[in-house]
Amino acid sequence: MKTKLTVSGVSVLILLILIGLYSSAFIVTEVDQAVVTQWGKPVRVIVGDSPFSMPDALKENIAAFNEENDSNVRVSQGAGLYFKVPYLQTVEFFDDRVLEYDARPEVIVTGDKKNLVVDNFARWYIYDPLRFRQRIQSIDLVRARLDDIIYSAMRDVLGQNEFIEIIRSTNNMLNDPDLDIPTQKRTAIDNGREKIMEQVTAISRREALDMGVYVIDVRIKRADVPEENLQAIYQNMSAERDRISKKYEEEGQRDASILRAETDRTVKTMVAEAERKAQVIRGEADAEAARIYAQGYVKEATGGAVTIPGYESNPEFFRFMRSLEALEKSLDGQTTLILDERNELLRALNQSEE
Repeated sequence: MKTKLTVSGVSVLILLILIGLYSSAFIVTEVDQAVVTQWGKPVRVIVGDSPFSMPDALKENIAAFNEENDSNVRVSQGAGLYFKVPYLQTVEFFDDRVLEYDARPEVIVTGDKKNLVVDNFARWYIYDPLRFRQRIQSIDLVRARLDDIIYSAMRDVLGQNEFIEIIRSTNNMLNDPDLDIPTQKRTAIDNGREKIMEQVTAISRREALDMGVYVIDVRIKRADVPEENLQAIYQNMSAERDRISKKYEEEGQRDASILRAETDRTVKTMVAEAERKAQVIRGEADAEAARIYAQGYVKEATGGAVTIPGYESNPEFFRFMRSLEALEKSLDGQTTLILDERNELLRALNQSEE
């Protein structure tokens, strides 16, 4: 009996030890940070290995906390297995990842008194979980606080810069030949959006450090003019595109006029050349005909004493042509000619009709 009681006691003791070990051990993962508290007071801080961690600022904050609260908070770093006093100490976990804050679009007045609807976002990180636990304790609360900080910084910085500075980042112009903007009319910028957002980030970061939060960067997701101004902008855009289209039409009409003029000139040149050649051919033909007529006349006048090449080949044709010329010179529109059937001209005309 006594042996059984001893075995039971040892089993209970081992069970209690296992329960105690289980209660005292906890795991901090790669995405967590932790604050160990005893009776509600911090005694240990376990921070992550994020590249955005600030070890120097964290040490200063812990030293200031220990001095103010007469405590001795220890700092550990990195994920792993940790231990605490069971039942006396508790562990609170905080995120060790880069978190995002997405703001509502707000109207901001620029330095040149233009309204701009700005939709921005920010990335932030809990670099000091102890201070974060003291000042905020909740992700929703820190986002509300960041909303005030970032909007205030955006309003101040953007209000000191003109509209063109906020819209553009560099002085590099788009390589768009359609725009055809003279160099002297291109507005140069001194800061640009990138430098402006760096200023906003620096101000927001400085204000957020007191919460144990490190603002990595603040960026503008979208910047629009108010809805009531969009119609005027669309009209300006439409007018600009109309100007470009008219420019294309004018260039096309100019090129078409040049092509038509060149074509007309080529056609006229070709027609003139053809007429010139035709006149030359007619002249040569008339000259040849005159020569043959003259030779025929000479042949008849000399009674065949003079030999004329070509006359012997068709003497009737020469006589017929001479008769036609005689008729053309002697007759007019009011003359009636009566020919005997034995007339050679009449016989030649009758033969041509047959």
